[in-house]
Amino acid sequence: MAKEKAATAQTIGRQELSRRIAKQAKLSQKQAAEVLEATLDSIREALQEGDEVRLVGFGSFKVRTSAARKGVNPRDGKEIVVPAKERVRFSPGKELSDAVVKK
Repeated sequence: MAKEKAATAQTIGRQELSRRIAKQAKLSQKQAAEVLEATLDSIREALQEGDEVRLVGFGSFKVRTSAARKGVNPRDGKEIVVPAKERVRFSPGKELSDAVVKK
């Protein structure tokens, strides 16, 4: 059954997400789009400042530094050094995980 759902799954973009927000919150499409953009901007700014964003029941966003590591260039097979860099990590909350994973 999970494979059937995966086959019919679709990608939801900002426009569709703001449409759904508008419907649930009884806002205009424009207001919902502004709320979505403000939310995403606030999350982005907090992460840029090094803060963790925790939405209880949904999940948390945080910036982690990945260590430098050795890799292999697939074009020529030579060993290369992949530099350390900061990455955004998302950890789903229990309620989100339980909602998505059917038992």
